[in-house]
Amino acid sequence: MNVLEIKGLCKHYTGFSLDNIDFSLPVGTITGLVGRNGSGKTTTIKSVVGAVHPDGGDIRILGQEQSDHIMQEIGIVYDECCFSDILHLKQMNSVLGSIYSNWSSDLFYGLCERYGLPLDKKIKTFSRGMKQKLSIAAALAHNPKLLLMDEPTGGLDPVARGEILDDLQEFIEDGNHTVLLSTHITTDLDRVADRIIILSEGKIRIDEDKDILLHEYCLLKGSPEQLSMLDDEDILGLRKGTYSFEVLCKGREEMMKKYPALTCDRVDIEQILVLMEGGVHR
Repeated sequence: MNVLEIKGLCKHYTGFSLDNIDFSLPVGTITGLVGRNGSGKTTTIKSVVGAVHPDGGDIRILGQEQSDHIMQEIGIVYDECCFSDILHLKQMNSVLGSIYSNWSSDLFYGLCERYGLPLDKKIKTFSRGMKQKLSIAAALAHNPKLLLMDEPTGGLDPVARGEILDDLQEFIEDGNHTVLLSTHITTDLDRVADRIIILSEGKIRIDEDKDILLHEYCLLKGSPEQLSMLDDEDILGLRKGTYSFEVLCKGREEMMKKYPALTCDRVDIEQILVLMEGGVHR
């Protein structure tokens, strides 16, 4: 079952277009949405929750169109805290409890305690990291079927990020919850993601299971003189230096057989992103 289905999503701005985006999120998974700033990640997430009105395409959440009812099943965490600075957490609990039918005060207070958030201090006294923890606690406390997160761990130290990632894994363990996690911290995705979607200039460049991505994609390395032996269709990304080059390819075993004179290394998510986005033409 797919919790989220996006087909043909388009949104046009001056100088940028989200172009015919298609993907779906199976229940019980964490999908990483990756791309450089301006690639369309936030526009995609905001389209799902109705904060951006697409110019075309279809969005289905739990098989239904967007509505106030279906929005109850979505939790959202942006890169900046959206709650009023003048509230303290007990007031927040009352406000959000009146909005979400599945709101759990026990879960909210339990997460706030876990994250070290004081209940009696106003949000304006919180650090950026504390505000991000609060946003995550609030998103989880109404038990959403779909959790959308846009750069949620950017203001957190490594220990706090580890706690949040542990909570996300626990969140999907029952097979009834799903996470779409947009982040620049690719090591987070190395740890928790089941699948990776890479956006570039408003288009999906890669949509793969993480295990396939890390096993099948590779880096070919050699001297500048050896670059000419590669076929254009094998080059997904290229980085050239004075004395060497790196080429991103798919099909590790095939590439090793096809180009035995070149070094073939495994690749991680960050290297894939850098090669695809920062590459050059030969």
